Amino acid sequence: MNTIPSAAKVFVMVAVASALLVGCSSKKEDKWTRGRPPVYEATGQVTYQGKPLADAVVTFQPVGDTGKGGSAVTDAQGYFEAQTYDSGDGLTPGTHRVAVHKVQMVDASGNIVTEIREPGGIREKNLVPSRYANFKKSGIEITVEENDNDLGVIELVD
Repeated sequence: MNTIPSAAKVFVMVAVASALLVGCSSKKEDKWTRGRPPVYEATGQVTYQGKPLADAVVTFQPVGDTGKGGSAVTDAQGYFEAQTYDSGDGLTPGTHRVAVHKVQMVDASGNIVTEIREPGGIREKNLVPSRYANFKKSGIEITVEENDNDLGVIELVD
């Protein structure tokens, strides 16, 4: 009866386990991910008139020709985690202009619309000054470093 020595069995098991771990843990690179600039975690909070601004859209536009734009949506306490490619992955390094946009849909009488039943008569009502929705007019810039970035509080005022 032929038997495989114990050392050979252990070697084969370790080799198979190593191959599985390497194959399962490596990042997949495809045409969508190849050549992406690196991103670094970028978190912060948005307040308006000293209070957390919930459900606002925060967008980031790189200054200059390098980098990629990113975005975030604030939570109930105004906190956000910026993303460029995937949820919460961060922003490309460098300086970014910031725009903050929060609107409500209202009908012709100014009543809040939560469900659109028929077209027409619906418009957006800005809940923060409209200048903040424009990168050039907001006056807000942030800098992302090559590490985790706490962007602090972005304070919006009238």
